[in-house]
Amino acid sequence: MTPFDLLFIISFLVTVIATVRAGYLLLRKRVAAAKQTGTRLAVFVTIYGVTLVGVSLASSQKKLRVGEVRCFDEWCITVASASRQPSIGNVSANGIFYVVTVRVSSRSRGRRQREVDVYTYLTDGLGRRFDVSPTGQGALERAGLAGASVTSFVDPGGSVESRLAYDVPKDATDIGFVKTSHGWFPVRLIIGESSSFLHRPTIVQLGPS
Repeated sequence: MTPFDLLFIISFLVTVIATVRAGYLLLRKRVAAAKQTGTRLAVFVTIYGVTLVGVSLASSQKKLRVGEVRCFDEWCITVASASRQPSIGNVSANGIFYVVTVRVSSRSRGRRQREVDVYTYLTDGLGRRFDVSPTGQGALERAGLAGASVTSFVDPGGSVESRLAYDVPKDATDIGFVKTSHGWFPVRLIIGESSSFLHRPTIVQLGPS
């Protein structure tokens, strides 16, 4: 847990307590006290929001190399390798297929782990985004090459491998791999988190095309 994680937890509890207190005061018809509590809460939330956005805009984008491990508490993900190929089996890419091998591992010592809302995409030097190709991924699965899903359970201290196919234009350069989440709470609201609001995501550099 980072200091910003702890700050978010404290801020969330403060917000909940202040909201409940304001509601209780209104029920007791103590309007002035409820208004005062609401005003303080609004100021607190505004300061937190400004700090969140300010840190996001001021932070430089973190770039990792292939093989570097990235952990979220006890759940970790590593881009093990990436290859470029014009086709997978009898399925041809519109541009070029990037097949990325991802290793999902767990540092837990007591229970199986998984992340159910994880998803990935590639980006290039122009800021374009390329999601997993349904046709390319289907070809990997039919060939028995896809491996486990990135949302699979991982045993304590264990790991699984997954291969993901992305169809990228041939003119794309500075290709990067991004892991993020479907949901917004709480990751979008944690100061300094790479998936927080307006923060540039952490990328794994796969190299130019």
